[in-house]
Amino acid sequence: MNNHPVQLEAQIPSRTARIQVLIRLVLLIAVGSLGLSALYGALYLALPALVSLLVAQKGADACRTQYLPRVIRVLRWLAGAYGFMWMITDVPPTAARSPVDLQIEPSGQPTASSALLRLITSLPALLVFAVLSVVATLLWIVAALFVLVRERMPDGVARFIVATLRYQFRLVAYHLSLVDRYPSLHDGSVTHATA
Repeated sequence: MNNHPVQLEAQIPSRTARIQVLIRLVLLIAVGSLGLSALYGALYLALPALVSLLVAQKGADACRTQYLPRVIRVLRWLAGAYGFMWMITDVPPTAARSPVDLQIEPSGQPTASSALLRLITSLPALLVFAVLSVVATLLWIVAALFVLVRERMPDGVARFIVATLRYQFRLVAYHLSLVDRYPSLHDGSVTHATA
């Protein structure tokens, strides 16, 4: 099977300082207090409509050349931010080069109607992602406890969280009509930084 057009690779630190758990907890409380779940719901509905509108007004080729590079930059920054929050990396997303590397190889030629259709065709992948996110959240708690005790995230937990993050961005890229290939859990790797 060919590689998926959306790849996310991560280099997990070999050691994570205990203070990093507290930093993430404070940030999670701060972000949670903003009530972002309603924003996610709005974005799920709005993004395919915006892509549809852009394609209808500008054409698919103009969208690819004018907007695609900006969208991919934002998604790469978000991958770094999520990687930081999930303790995949200790490098905040403001760093020039993140240990969480998101690569998107655009494919397909979206139309206004195919972009809107993603609202429906993305639903099964969204349900899979919801289940993966619940499990990843529980594993994040396990990882935080391991970091507090051993200053290291278990390899299996790290691989699962990275796979969940990779799936999330495959879903986002598909939902935004950046790629035609449906999200999958295959293809990708995790490496550990040396001490």
